[in-house]
Amino acid sequence: MKKLIIVIVLLIAAALVAPKFIGSIVETEHQAGVDKLNENPALTINATRFERNWFGGKAVTEMTILLQDDEIEDITIIVEENLSFGPVMFTDEGLQFALSYSQANINFKELLIDEEIGNFINNKIHLSGLLTFSRNIVSKFVIDEVSKEIDGNTVDSAQAVGNFTLENDNKLYGDFSWAGLSVTTSDESFSIKEVEFSLDQTLIAGSYYQGNAISTGDFNFSISAIKAKDATGNITFSLDELLVSAMSAVADDLMKVSMKYNINKIESAGQQLENANLDVVLNSLNINVMQDVNTLMTGISADSEDMFSLENMEKISALTTKLLADDPVIEIKDFSVETAEGKIESTMQISIDKNLFDEANIMSIMAAVKADANGKAPMPFFAKLGLAPMVDMYVQQGLIVQKEDELSFKVSFAQGQLNVNGNVIPL
Repeated sequence: MKKLIIVIVLLIAAALVAPKFIGSIVETEHQAGVDKLNENPALTINATRFERNWFGGKAVTEMTILLQDDEIEDITIIVEENLSFGPVMFTDEGLQFALSYSQANINFKELLIDEEIGNFINNKIHLSGLLTFSRNIVSKFVIDEVSKEIDGNTVDSAQAVGNFTLENDNKLYGDFSWAGLSVTTSDESFSIKEVEFSLDQTLIAGSYYQGNAISTGDFNFSISAIKAKDATGNITFSLDELLVSAMSAVADDLMKVSMKYNINKIESAGQQLENANLDVVLNSLNINVMQDVNTLMTGISADSEDMFSLENMEKISALTTKLLADDPVIEIKDFSVETAEGKIESTMQISIDKNLFDEANIMSIMAAVKADANGKAPMPFFAKLGLAPMVDMYVQQGLIVQKEDELSFKVSFAQGQLNVNGNVIPL
């Protein structure tokens, strides 16, 4: 019995003493994270303060988001975190075993924001994070349900929840879900139904903190429905089942990215389209060069004069030469949609001949581009839209081939020369 009491006392003592030492670890990890963020060319850490007590603490970080735009001022935000130190903590998620748990508030500095918007950010958006014993960051954000009426117009937005984990600084995964919103005015109504988003990415180059990450894995996004109606209840626009997915993989430092878009049904202006698809594949992208491209583009101002300055154009041209060394290819495998009159579909493949590209003259890329495309569509679809005369003109010019009710084209572009349906078109 005495041994049991001694064990219990030791455990209680450890639980009381441990937060003091864990707080020191959390402070070190927090500062390391701030230092990594400060290496991001799109951010500047202006000040940081960490107050550590026995069982918890407070961290305040002021950072400026550099928008690289002469017409828009940079945005400075202040992140205030209330911290609890482990190993055992009571949180909004229940009892947790970890190094620390934080709840954060975000405030804008010297930015004129409507008081109602400011209150919404502070009261309706909840950010929290867990620093695990293995130094992983498990974050959660919640946007509360909102229901508001202004001058007879109503807005109802469901709760949105996101959970994301950064594991060992090189694996990012998580999901976001939102049941959607509805807006009703005297003239129209608009609604979005079930929005879902998920990702599972593994870092292979760069850094998530520095904004130049190159990663592999999958990304998925979906919207169940979008509908707009006029004052009489008639549908002016309708979209059902939007799906977006992307998958990337790397072999021998060359990345392949596959992106697919699909819409089950679209209805607008009396037209109904079904099964709209876009399937794009990017092949042989050198990840080391892509990392350099990310770094360059992050640091370039949005101002057109700076973007197209001689110095930046020389950098872009040099990176283009490096990227073309591995013969990258862009392929549109499927660009199609089904109509009541038949299917409209096309494909395309684009590559660039590295031997025809002159790094000293970036415009030489036009002569180096090689593209092949073809497609077909039902003539009755265009006739219904009143476009038959225009189609007939293109047929007479040889830009479109018509066989009975089917329209088609075959286009190739190489060495600066355009060929349409076997006819050379002067440029």
